[in-house]
Amino acid sequence: MKKYLRIVIPIVVILLSFVIYRIFNSADTGESRRQNVPLVKVSKPSHDTMKYILDFTGDMVAARQANIFSKVSGNLEKVYVDMGAEVRQGRVLALIDTTELFQQYQQASATFQNAKLTYERTRDLLEQNLVSKQDLDNADATMKVAAAAFETAKTRLGYAWITAPFSGYVTKRYLDQGALVNPNSSTLFTLMDLEMTKVTINVLEKDIPLVTIGKKAVITVDAFPGREFLGSVTRYSEAVDLSTRTMAVEIDIPNRDHMLRPGMFANVSLVVDIHEKALNLPTEAILRDDGGTYVFTANHSVSQKTRITTGIVQDNRTEILSGLDGTEEIITTGQQFCKDSAQVSVQK
Repeated sequence: MKKYLRIVIPIVVILLSFVIYRIFNSADTGESRRQNVPLVKVSKPSHDTMKYILDFTGDMVAARQANIFSKVSGNLEKVYVDMGAEVRQGRVLALIDTTELFQQYQQASATFQNAKLTYERTRDLLEQNLVSKQDLDNADATMKVAAAAFETAKTRLGYAWITAPFSGYVTKRYLDQGALVNPNSSTLFTLMDLEMTKVTINVLEKDIPLVTIGKKAVITVDAFPGREFLGSVTRYSEAVDLSTRTMAVEIDIPNRDHMLRPGMFANVSLVVDIHEKALNLPTEAILRDDGGTYVFTANHSVSQKTRITTGIVQDNRTEILSGLDGTEEIITTGQQFCKDSAQVSVQK
């Protein structure tokens, strides 16, 4: 009996092991077969307005701004405006001490009046043939030189009154009353016109053909979250910077309410092209290989590889220029597991 059991028990163990192996192998094979059919989601292309937008950053500056200097030297006698003051064109901003300038003006005036009288006397004497024509010419030349010197002194005296070249706001005052001012070197004020602001952006060489005068732009600043300001391309440099391969483009933004301030950091979205009712897909549905871009379509639970040509990309959607007619079921989820002409399981 013991001998019989020694023979039967190993045979039973072998048979049981074989049965268990076949059961698990069969389960693994079935699971593998189920995994070979990818589960996918599909959707149809839509038709929407697509905008080709270039995004930039830049600094807000006033469309007109100037540093105000003095053209004459002297002590700053009076300062009539301070930082933040609104001024009109021609308003007096400051006064330079006029003592020396007025003395020069009086001296030039006296010299001119004397030269004028001398010329008139010489002219009268010439009519009586008491002087020569040369004497009259000399007197005339002396009078003209004196007249020019007088006008120069008069102009220099006028320069003592520092006036605003245009209407705007005094954004900085640099010197106090009593300070010594040197011509063309001592900045007195910075004046800015806030009715119009501008942002300078640098456009890449490849995008230059898309940027033309009048193109609309949307500008946002951190100071006003959610607020959009509208501007337009007003001018560009017409030359590409060799160091950056970009072209400077200026965008003007109307600022009648003076909400935008020079120096603000600006985000600029430049709309360079608009396509109405453009056929488009979710960008993640589009795949790429050495042959270009393609998508998988689902036709009766069979995936089909379809070559496409893409256009504008906007808000995670991509315009389709060719390859689709809009009636296809596009695989938008699970497409990375699909193969051409292979079975798929479409999730309803």
